[in-house]
Amino acid sequence: MSEAAVKAVPRRGRFLILAILALLVFGISYLVVEVAIQEPGEESIRVEGVEESQQTFGGVRQEGQRIGPSDAPVSIQVFNDVQCQACRDDFMETIPQLVEDYARPGDVQMLWRNYSNGENPQQLGFYGAEAAAEQGYLWQYVYLFFRNQAEAKTNGVDQEFLEAVAGGITELDMSQWESDLEEKGGPDGPIAKELEKSEELARDLRIRLGQGMVVSGPNGTVTLQEGSGLAEVEQAIAEVE
Repeated sequence: MSEAAVKAVPRRGRFLILAILALLVFGISYLVVEVAIQEPGEESIRVEGVEESQQTFGGVRQEGQRIGPSDAPVSIQVFNDVQCQACRDDFMETIPQLVEDYARPGDVQMLWRNYSNGENPQQLGFYGAEAAAEQGYLWQYVYLFFRNQAEAKTNGVDQEFLEAVAGGITELDMSQWESDLEEKGGPDGPIAKELEKSEELARDLRIRLGQGMVVSGPNGTVTLQEGSGLAEVEQAIAEVE
């Protein structure tokens, strides 16, 4: 037998080997626990746009479906569908800038109207938005829903997705949001009745598909259809103010 075969491992080397083995055992145990507690097929939903949402809507007066002061001389009713993929760009290209330039200074109040572009007039996403409106965070909710439509398309719009979007609103009381959704979100509850009113209003105003707006002020009313751009909205504001 060679000298290399019988030579003892140095004490320092033995400690190093024992430390490595301990770390391996800990790592394997951790993985076993993680696998044990994870639901089959469970994947975390990553919500994008949280910081941008805070920058866009933070500090602007909100109440219910309204953002901007209630006594603003011009009002804009925004009819849109958070679960309509074609409506996303209409929202993102107009609403953040309108909030910054008109609602934040107090020149315009904007009123959100859930309006389905699909066959179902009361979609699940609408309920989550109305529950957020109870605390004055509807516009943040709508913004985050639109920003994360790709995630919704991949995993579906369900309770988990609604909760993930709501969780992206830093100051929202999640317990209260869940309670409002449960207590007021039934088929005959206050949220359903509010959605019926919005749908009826859209029909009366003959709002077509896409994002529609009704801009009203001291000098009249202008109705914008099918995703009008920012320049068109600003022109309408100038005409009615």
